[in-house]
Amino acid sequence: MMINRRKFLKLLLVIGTVGTGMWKTVSAAVGWPVSDFAPMNVDAATKQLLKGKTATETDKIELTIPEIAENGAVVPVTVSSSLEGIKSVALIAEFNPVPLAIQMFVTPDIEPTLSTRLKLAETSFVYAFAETENGWFSTRKKVKVTIGGCGG
Repeated sequence: MMINRRKFLKLLLVIGTVGTGMWKTVSAAVGWPVSDFAPMNVDAATKQLLKGKTATETDKIELTIPEIAENGAVVPVTVSSSLEGIKSVALIAEFNPVPLAIQMFVTPDIEPTLSTRLKLAETSFVYAFAETENGWFSTRKKVKVTIGGCGG
């Protein structure tokens, strides 16, 4: 079956229109927390992430990150935990313009491991948070940045 140019363009227009409508519906249904990833200070970001609750420091969260980052644009970080029933894991970088770097939601039945690269603006603490049925838990490590990432 041969399709002429006019029918082909109409078909593309219909698919594009339907696809755009579907994308808007999906993104609205997901409820992306845009305000969580807005520029703010570390205290406000932490308060917003924890929804006003406090986090208990623990040694059951393992935050693997170099003490000295030669380049703040690509700092490797890995977070793993032996806490039971983890719902989400988040990383906050103290002096970044947008402190909340990542938040990952997981099923409580697994032992989560998060490995990524952060962009750090300057020497600062990096906080790892884990949410469980029993509340929020955290750990932190200081990273010295020798070459700027976010702004330099």
